[in-house]
Amino acid sequence: MRGSRPTTKRAKAETLAIFAVFALYAAFLLKLLLFSRAPGSERSINLIPFASIAQYAFSHSPGTARVAFANVVGNILIFIPLGVYASWLRPRAAAWLTILKVASVSVAVEIIQGVFAVGASDIDDVILNCVGGLIGILAFRLLSAILRRRSRERTAMAVFSLLSMPVWVYFLFIIRLHM
Repeated sequence: MRGSRPTTKRAKAETLAIFAVFALYAAFLLKLLLFSRAPGSERSINLIPFASIAQYAFSHSPGTARVAFANVVGNILIFIPLGVYASWLRPRAAAWLTILKVASVSVAVEIIQGVFAVGASDIDDVILNCVGGLIGILAFRLLSAILRRRSRERTAMAVFSLLSMPVWVYFLFIIRLHM
């Protein structure tokens, strides 16, 4: 049954692994997006869609190109797992509702960054985060169509979660985003 709760020890262990790694991922997002800068260190707001991306695209500075690549790719990559996890939690939800949840998280982060001056509030970040979330949603839906059973999805999610854990640990501790 697609929405049933896990009953076997293996299923419970897989579910626990998924939620544990999701908690680590959520901590990573909070630390990276809200607590990696001192309050008041930066306050800028961009409400013009694609303005930052266009600025990056037309810059001829090598330093700007590296920052642009890291910003664009980073904003996409960090929200892919959110799309995957949100889809796994509510597999029958319409894709637009799941992307709305991802967008809501992204908008909330940008508002908090703007209010507390702990980063740049940029509509382009929301757009890129939504692209990442959409990639995660589509990846989960493809995986779900291939596996066709909730128990197999859970096993695949547990493997995905456990394999991604070293990445989150790397970002949290090696890049000096101390908890």
